[in-house]
Amino acid sequence: MPVRKTAAAALLMILLAGCRGLGQTPPPPAHSVESLATSVALTENAPPPGFESLEVPLVDAGLEVLPGYHYTVDVRFTGVFDADLRSASAHIRAEVWWDSVAPARRVVLDAEGEVFATEPQRFEAVRIGEAYYVLDENGRCLINAEEVARAVAGFDVGSLIGGIATTPYSGTQAVLNGVQAYRYDVSAQNSLLPLVRLLEDSALAVTGELWVTPHLNAVTRYYANVDLSAVQLFDGEPLVSGQLFIRYDAIDLGEVPNISIPFGC
Repeated sequence: MPVRKTAAAALLMILLAGCRGLGQTPPPPAHSVESLATSVALTENAPPPGFESLEVPLVDAGLEVLPGYHYTVDVRFTGVFDADLRSASAHIRAEVWWDSVAPARRVVLDAEGEVFATEPQRFEAVRIGEAYYVLDENGRCLINAEEVARAVAGFDVGSLIGGIATTPYSGTQAVLNGVQAYRYDVSAQNSLLPLVRLLEDSALAVTGELWVTPHLNAVTRYYANVDLSAVQLFDGEPLVSGQLFIRYDAIDLGEVPNISIPFGC
């Protein structure tokens, strides 16, 4: 498995490179748990033994033992800087593929928002064995950029969005992303959010859901809406207040993707 990098380190590499990002979709409605839930019918059922309650500090825990995986994460903040009430925003979207056989990893990472960047930025990095490659926003392979390539290729979602403390099973299950999954409710009391730093006057409220697939021992989905007041985000110094939206989906769990050296590298 690639060496775990912090989200802050990966974002720093983004800021250094200055590539433009892609267009983004608007955020979902705030505090609508219904907007988070699946479109399939939920049924009450007991979870498998050992899953009556769950603790998942990092949503990517357990992925390293799978033959392969593919996940997407979308994190969006909209609000204000507390000091002068100027608009504040941040948006990170990442898509990650892993092949444990090669080993190989591919990461496409987009970031924008004045909370941590002046311009939208985009990277695509590939690791195959101990070789690293990184592409610019035009798909051109960069040379003498191994530090950036390593940081982006080593990006992990757990250090960005965290997970949950010990939480009882909610009583519902569904088929999500092609696998059977069991739901655990997310709240301010059990959410673990490494990208949010709470200070003395900070406050937050959280609604959301985390779904686990027991036979793979992996998180299938983690969605949360977070109201924030007077907090620091992404290791930034200015205090901000607003709403944070988190969307994580693991797909093709256990399946080995086809990852190759980028064209032109």
